[in-house]
Amino acid sequence: MLNNTEKYQNHNIRLGLYGEYFDIESLKKKAELFQNTRILHINSVKRGGGVAAILSHIVPLFNDIGILNHWWVPQIPESNFFQITKRQHNMLQGIDDGILSDTEQSIYWETQKHVAGMVKKHIGEYDFVVIHDTQYLGIVKFLEKRKPKILYRCHIDTSAPNPFIYNFFMPVLRSCDATIYHLPEFVLKGSPDPFFLLPSVDPFDPKNNISAVSRGFIRETIKNLGLDPSRAILLQVGRFDPAKGFEDVCDVFRQLKLEFSDLQLLLTGSGAADDPEFYTYIEVIKNKVRGINDVVVKELPFDVLKLNAVQQAATIVYALSKKEGFGLVVSEASIKKKPVIVTDVGGLPEQVLQGKTGFIVKNVDEAVEKSRFLLSNRQVREAMGERGRKYILSRFITPVHVENYLKIFYHVMER
Repeated sequence: MLNNTEKYQNHNIRLGLYGEYFDIESLKKKAELFQNTRILHINSVKRGGGVAAILSHIVPLFNDIGILNHWWVPQIPESNFFQITKRQHNMLQGIDDGILSDTEQSIYWETQKHVAGMVKKHIGEYDFVVIHDTQYLGIVKFLEKRKPKILYRCHIDTSAPNPFIYNFFMPVLRSCDATIYHLPEFVLKGSPDPFFLLPSVDPFDPKNNISAVSRGFIRETIKNLGLDPSRAILLQVGRFDPAKGFEDVCDVFRQLKLEFSDLQLLLTGSGAADDPEFYTYIEVIKNKVRGINDVVVKELPFDVLKLNAVQQAATIVYALSKKEGFGLVVSEASIKKKPVIVTDVGGLPEQVLQGKTGFIVKNVDEAVEKSRFLLSNRQVREAMGERGRKYILSRFITPVHVENYLKIFYHVMER
């Protein structure tokens, strides 16, 4: 069978942990319908980014409730494959309006054929195969009539795709048995049997567990980054990507710094094997803030405890994306009782109760206004943080995600 990610799964995940936040008996009953069901998840990386983070939680929880789940990441020959799939990603989001060259298309399809050859040996062992995003969606083209139901799980905003890439993927997309999107507006026209599913964070993951790091560790982490833990910190965490809005956060900070002289800014995140633009764009941001005091732009490579620490140290957490699938960093911040300021794109507004857990803004000026209000009102910040944690725990945690997956699997199975 296909399962090469054991090392990256959180094997401490157990259904019994969530009794305080979730009706675990209800999930146990639903799981009884799937006791002989076997599910395979395929994605492009074992760590880095939201998809890997989600799979590291839902796969072990599925297994804990008696539903066999495997998570497989293909090992492919060295090539510029991920440069091509990153372009496809940008095209699907409407950021890149070009086309793929004949060489790029050839590399993509040759890789799909290679991966499909590995999948064919085991595909009959599964009832459902969930292909996450489009890096390996093309394998469907090379799979013969098959036993498992194949579902395409989209994690990005595809509301306004480049027409070239839409036509490129539509033939294989139509060969899937069903499709899953975050939101109705993301559905690609012609997608078979679309369902909607919001992702999740996990309160017991070391990245999100408030008690996983001490106050001393938080202070040392901030000091080691060159910042002062006793002063206010504005934070944005994520992949360094033009769509994530890091430049707008810089502009927000630049304006606020005129009024709040002690203010600090931290921009951080980690790269991933399927994102070759990360290191190029982080240099763009470093150049933008060069010469500005109290700003740190730094990669935190897969250190979940340090990421936990910087989010707990933050005064306000931002997600000023221009395009976004969901943006789990917002839920990660809220679960740590931090007020958030986000743009009205993708799934970001789903995670915020306007004026209660944070603010949804349209532009830099609105972000500055709301930041000024929060920086001047500590009690409001703390109240928002408390409400934010309760809201995320009620809607966006692992067992809710697994339960909603089971509803989809049931409907697909019945059809």
